[in-house]
Amino acid sequence: MTTAATQETDAAFLGKFADAWLAAWNSHDTERVLDLLAEDVRWDDRTFWPEVIVGRDGVRRYTEKIWEAMPDVQFAEIQRFFAPDARRGVVLFRQWGHGPARLNPDRTFEAHGCDIFLEFSGDKLRSYLASYDIVGMLEQLGGIPPRGGRLGGAYLMGLTDVGAQRPRLA
Repeated sequence: MTTAATQETDAAFLGKFADAWLAAWNSHDTERVLDLLAEDVRWDDRTFWPEVIVGRDGVRRYTEKIWEAMPDVQFAEIQRFFAPDARRGVVLFRQWGHGPARLNPDRTFEAHGCDIFLEFSGDKLRSYLASYDIVGMLEQLGGIPPRGGRLGGAYLMGLTDVGAQRPRLA
């Protein structure tokens, strides 16, 4: 059973962690990001990366690819939601920047997302889940055609060869 003092301590910890998290990402310093993570971190950002990453070395490769793809990306917190008794939290954010050199470095994007802190080991993040709108980002950068009136799955399937073989849903 948690006490009010423990919950207050955990809420304070989560607040300080969220501040350090955003500052680390906005610094574009990979080591600063990694310093916040447990050695055996489980990192789930399958929006950007093809599989779940386990361990800081994998997150290092991931982070370097983020800086390569979005060299001037910045993040601003919109709101945070904490469950101090479970030591979990969600930070809703806005991100913006220029497109990658290979796509269109003159165009910009702005999107929303959230960082989900699922588990800590001491003061280090041990389990992380990302969620953000990459479709909107790619549309803004000219990487995919405008959606038009097509619904979610129908739009995405229409971008593939498989989608071209299926009937249009909307």
